[in-house]
Amino acid sequence: MGDSMSRQRVENWIREKKLKWKIHFLGRSVRTVKEAASAVGVSPNDIIKTVIVVCGGNIYACIVPGDKKLSYRKLSLLLECSPRLAKPREVLESTGYSIGGVPPAPLPDSIQVVVDERVVSKEKVWGGGGDEVTLLEFNPREYISIVSARVADISE
Repeated sequence: MGDSMSRQRVENWIREKKLKWKIHFLGRSVRTVKEAASAVGVSPNDIIKTVIVVCGGNIYACIVPGDKKLSYRKLSLLLECSPRLAKPREVLESTGYSIGGVPPAPLPDSIQVVVDERVVSKEKVWGGGGDEVTLLEFNPREYISIVSARVADISE
């Protein structure tokens, strides 16, 4: 259960960047926002989803609050192309992670990151930690700075 290599990539990246982020190994699979929130004792809006989309031949990682949905209409206006949800195979090939555990970082440099503006005000959030049994706890403003993410209204 879980992909220790994927989790190790996340742990190594945190160490290399000298971050104080926390990795929570849950010991059981969490596949929904509700399950993730329950597992760490927080509200669903404290969970973030990393949604991988394809738009105009590019791959984007869209970070949205757990209690919201990615707005393809808003994203289309922002990126000036027609976004679509990446297929599971595309997610694995482009990020190196399987759906259900895609972390917000580390991601390949070719993937552009867009963070929903609602995430920015949080002191900390929890997101995928590399597999379906791990969550990553981090400060979203620090994340945005490190990965040079674009911040915009992309949820509904």
